[in-house]
Amino acid sequence: MKTLHKILFIILGVVVGVGILGFANGVLGTITDDLVSSEAGRFKSYEFFASTTPSGGTLQATTTSATSTNIIPSFDSNGRYDSGYFVIAGAKKVSFFFGRGDTLGNGNSGSSVFSVEVSPNGTDWYGWKRLNQNVATSTNEWQVENISVAAGTSTTLTGMDIRNHSPYAVRCIVVETTDGEHRCRATANW
Repeated sequence: MKTLHKILFIILGVVVGVGILGFANGVLGTITDDLVSSEAGRFKSYEFFASTTPSGGTLQATTTSATSTNIIPSFDSNGRYDSGYFVIAGAKKVSFFFGRGDTLGNGNSGSSVFSVEVSPNGTDWYGWKRLNQNVATSTNEWQVENISVAAGTSTTLTGMDIRNHSPYAVRCIVVETTDGEHRCRATANW
């Protein structure tokens, strides 16, 4: 009988010891959410090509073929650091507004071809081939790699299909033909 009590006492001691160590080291674990609760429902917009130098003026467009991250990183008038890309980590929806016009009087007879690149870290960039565009003659969404905006002052709204992807950041690329001013703006909500 003494041996049975000793064995039970040892087993009980081991179980209690493992339980204490388990709770102390978080063995039970917890589920965490990287999205801060204040982020939910947040809306943010970003204007690409807003300035090409820290002392740039108020021009909110580029007049050449350009990549939005080919700027000198600087602090904007609101004190935010601008590297030419928009951080969308954790966003549920992202929309792009691609436009062209001629506010400077230099002509607007060509076209602008816009594309988007994504990054997992703000350094390495990869082409995004899942831009959603509703065509006026259809209710279907068409997934495309780039969007062409013809001559004249116009803007095209495009969505970004991020249902199965979670990029950290996006940047805008525009290739111009002939002339015009090219604008790229993105919005995101969490």
